[in-house]
Amino acid sequence: MPEINYKKLKSYLEDLEKQPDQAGFAPVYLIYGEELLYKEASEALLNILLPVPERSLNYEPIDGANENVGEAVEKVNTYSLLSGTKVVAIHDSKIFYARQDDEILIQKAKEAYNNDEMKKAAGYFLSRLGFLNLSLEDINKSNIVKLLNVDEDIISDDGWLDKIIGYCRDNGLTVPAGEDKSKILGSAIEKGFPTGNHLIITTDLVDKRRALYKSIKKIGMIIDCSVPKGERMAEKKEQETVISARAQEILAHSGKTMAKDAYLAMYEMTGFDLRTFSSNLEKLVSYVGDRKNITINDVNSVLQRTKEDPIFELTGAIADKNMDNALFYLDSLLSGGIYPLQALAAITNQIRKLLLV
Repeated sequence: MPEINYKKLKSYLEDLEKQPDQAGFAPVYLIYGEELLYKEASEALLNILLPVPERSLNYEPIDGANENVGEAVEKVNTYSLLSGTKVVAIHDSKIFYARQDDEILIQKAKEAYNNDEMKKAAGYFLSRLGFLNLSLEDINKSNIVKLLNVDEDIISDDGWLDKIIGYCRDNGLTVPAGEDKSKILGSAIEKGFPTGNHLIITTDLVDKRRALYKSIKKIGMIIDCSVPKGERMAEKKEQETVISARAQEILAHSGKTMAKDAYLAMYEMTGFDLRTFSSNLEKLVSYVGDRKNITINDVNSVLQRTKEDPIFELTGAIADKNMDNALFYLDSLLSGGIYPLQALAAITNQIRKLLLV
């Protein structure tokens, strides 16, 4: 079966609804990319595959924060108590992450922490420990940078990682086993599931070179919800298109309009962060009450700038030997109040890495 873009999902589902007995549904779906988009795509698929009234006994979600692939395989190979369709879903899976994705996992953990999503932050952090065959007991303040193999500037001194570790311990979360989960899952997909049983996997990251991805593409359906995150003109245009579509959707649903300067000011505040942009626009909708139009004064009154040029953008520009971008991000970071020595440490660490290559 093919891979489709999320923009074509609606027509795909409409075609499937016309087929008798759900004959056209794939046994496995991989939905990846932008979190807000893949969650909406997953829910849209689930609504057709297994409507809400039928989910109480035939739907088994598994949280990727404490991912258990063996459990998922067992569930999807077990017949439901009632006849009909059964769906097992692994939400926010980290099945495609690998050992070399160390800094990505830590950055994702911090992003989730900043968004007050402690369970998700813990999942990313524990996955990193699993790749390194470490336990929570192995980690302390004196060795954490060395053991996690990340830049010290990423693990800042505001205690965010200590709070994640504390959350893991308080909630009895454990480091996932170091087994090759993708191999286990790929083998199960190749063998096939009982008729009427379906597996849905959602994730923010995939590796198209992996055997698991190729197995899903051969046997199931892949839905691409990714949005380019780069700075090239074409990539920026795609980001703006997605943000604009989201704004129009929220405004239409609420019966509001938004002045162009207000929209531009809001986008400048958030950058391409679909979740934050959507949340902020919904705040503005509530703030204006019965008033139909959202103005730039509303934006300035309600919202604060959340767009940041993270320090890893600076180090990435240095790694790419892009002096213009490096100077731009450095200026942005300094203007944003970063401690100069922290920026210097990040630059020094990146240069050391380049010298070792």
